[in-house]
Amino acid sequence: MTASNRTGLSKKVVGLVGSICCLPVAAQVSEPGSTWQFEITPYLWLSTMPLHVDVGATGSNGANPPFPVADTSLDFAGMVAMEARKGPWGALVDAQYVKLGVTGSPIVATLTPFSNVDLTYAQQIWNLLGLYRVTDGPVAIDLLAGARYLHVKTDTEISALSLPGIVGGTRNKGWWDGVVGARALMPIDAKWSLLGYLDVGGGGSELSWQAIAGANYRFSNDIAVKFGYRYFSFKRDDAPVIKASMGGLYAGVGFKF
Repeated sequence: MTASNRTGLSKKVVGLVGSICCLPVAAQVSEPGSTWQFEITPYLWLSTMPLHVDVGATGSNGANPPFPVADTSLDFAGMVAMEARKGPWGALVDAQYVKLGVTGSPIVATLTPFSNVDLTYAQQIWNLLGLYRVTDGPVAIDLLAGARYLHVKTDTEISALSLPGIVGGTRNKGWWDGVVGARALMPIDAKWSLLGYLDVGGGGSELSWQAIAGANYRFSNDIAVKFGYRYFSFKRDDAPVIKASMGGLYAGVGFKF
């Protein structure tokens, strides 16, 4: 589909993405050892999710006008990640799946050719990263490199002012990005530590990136409470979803073994 027949449709979905899942924030501040260490972190993520969706209908003014959401629902969300570390080296596999349902109609008909749109949106993201700890001083710093796989799918039904009846269909696309980034963990005292994370990807996407700022409270050597803010965004012009982002507060419990 070319840019000339692409219709940009902006949607903002606000939902509680609450599921058993893990982030790339899994590691606690710890000395690299000679044996393997693992951590998994179930958590809740309260996220907003703006989408710019290509619905593939005629009559676009190409302006990506805002689309007021009358009803939203989170159909399913599941995320899981595991981090493994031995000495300064480590690996991280972080996967997420989110499925959303949206129904809405524009307030001002002149802003969009659509009178009503029903949308189901599904998103998969897989982060496959290698880690190397460059310093264990007052701030532990890990460098990250690897790949990210993204897959998006939309199912749409459209009632259009310029089209008879209902139109729509299913579109999906998957692609890979190369990823580089860094993570910093700074202990405050025996219980508290701060975390910062940033990665940037590209290749399949024009740009994909995520950032995390958080704090951890350690109950024991094996259990810690974690909370903070996470943001993720991607952009690809020929995908069913041209661009999307997720941002919001998270809270969870990390388990080391």
